[in-house]
Amino acid sequence: MPTVSRNAQVLRYLLQVAPGIGHVKLAKFAYLADLETLKYLGRPITRFVYIKDQFGPFDKKGFFAARDELVGAGLITENQVQCGDYLGFEMRPTDQVLEYDFTLAEAEVLRYVGETYLGMRTRELCDDVVYKTEPMLGAVSGRRLPMSVVARKPGHRLGFNLERMLAGEESAKAGRVQPLATVVDGLRSRYN
Repeated sequence: MPTVSRNAQVLRYLLQVAPGIGHVKLAKFAYLADLETLKYLGRPITRFVYIKDQFGPFDKKGFFAARDELVGAGLITENQVQCGDYLGFEMRPTDQVLEYDFTLAEAEVLRYVGETYLGMRTRELCDDVVYKTEPMLGAVSGRRLPMSVVARKPGHRLGFNLERMLAGEESAKAGRVQPLATVVDGLRSRYN
């Protein structure tokens, strides 16, 4: 079983959720996944360094290194396709197994991003979603994006911990639950 970098794992996972997307859309999915994990977990999921370029947030060197890593390991295929007046790329995961090192919350964010934005055309995704994100607003071309502006801080108003919530759901699915009366009695004794 191949071992690949964290960035390559993120791209491969996104391609499993959204097979057949091209470079631009995959790069934007990774960016959006980083924004979501910063918001809900306080940390990015990748190690990409986003720069504002003519096509929005992108880590050209990091993205293509991760893509090349996946192609080299036989974890994805990449084919040129005609996209109107230009040639694009279509990437798909292969059947080769890859063991991911994501937390439950990270995997959920990747699934959410892939499923939520898969149906959008690339131009629509960029114009209506990506370019309107907080780090992109007022960003200077050629400069690193201020990703930390969306990072969740301790005591944030969000009021819940995504990792604990997902762990609780998994526990309930596995049958590890308590009757409501027991939970309510515990809360009453704690606050009385």
